[in-house]
Amino acid sequence: MALNIDGIVKCTIDINSPAVSGESYSGLLIVGPPPASKSMPAVASYTSIAAMATAGYEETDPVYLAAMVAFAQSPQPERVYVATVQDSEEPTKTVEKALGTDGWYFVCPAGIETEKYNALSVYVETLEKMLMVTLEADDDSPFLQSGLMRTCVWRLAENQMTDYDPYLHVAICARAASYTPGSETWAFKTLALVTAGQFADSSEMDSDNENYYVCIAKRNVTQGGRVLGGEWIDTIRFRDWLKNKIQMNCFNVLIQNAKVPYTDAGIGLLQNAVIAALKEGQANGGIAQDFYDEDGNKTPGYTTTAPLAASLSAEQKKTRNLPDLKWTAYLAGAIHLVEISGTLGY
Repeated sequence: MALNIDGIVKCTIDINSPAVSGESYSGLLIVGPPPASKSMPAVASYTSIAAMATAGYEETDPVYLAAMVAFAQSPQPERVYVATVQDSEEPTKTVEKALGTDGWYFVCPAGIETEKYNALSVYVETLEKMLMVTLEADDDSPFLQSGLMRTCVWRLAENQMTDYDPYLHVAICARAASYTPGSETWAFKTLALVTAGQFADSSEMDSDNENYYVCIAKRNVTQGGRVLGGEWIDTIRFRDWLKNKIQMNCFNVLIQNAKVPYTDAGIGLLQNAVIAALKEGQANGGIAQDFYDEDGNKTPGYTTTAPLAASLSAEQKKTRNLPDLKWTAYLAGAIHLVEISGTLGY
């Protein structure tokens, strides 16, 4: 006879932990020179400006000033990453070495020559990252390529001359990246330490998809919010987040099951993983909620389709590759301009 519960009911429990993505869509990577006559690690992270001072940065160092602007925003980032340009290496090489460190998404030059920006933009275009830069009022654009979808330019006015204004791009990154991807727009954000620009005309900046910081109705706010290629910054960021979320959800289905069978049930597990990512994107505000036309016809914010196992050939099943798992979704977007008309009468 059994003398304890183990002798009657044998029970073992395995802990099946999901894989966790190391990708961040909020972290800032400040790329710049080290302090004079000091050796710095190729990549480091700092949780405060005091920590940077302890590490050896001086108050006049571009990287220090950029980090100060980042930590001055509300809410402030938990940390900033710094990639130090070693000796005479090109900034593209500095960023490449930083790819081995998780936690950052935005590349923010500080103390890098403007003529280096074009090569940086070409390189970042090959990554799932974004490049943010600030140009002075009289700087010619250094970017030679058209259609850059991962490069964002912030333009200063003549009056923006404090030590902090050249780091407008760092300020808006720290400010807007505090939002969950899909929940934000990069316009109408108020920044700390950065002076509002006084522009006679913004039409040229608007046509060039450049962004800027101005005072409107006695409130300092960012305007624009586009990459050089014309797409919205928040759309690119949300797209990168959603791609990673779908990939990780499906990967976890594969690793957390002894196997995913090539049956309708197995295909359904992967389809549900995609649906979960889309649902989270909808909850974050990146994907539109279901909507209706004037006749009351409903359009879902997102849809998914998956093939039936019986519709796939034996040869397809033999490869263990599942084709045609598809989805569509509507972006929620954001309102930046409002047109109102009305009539007053007696």
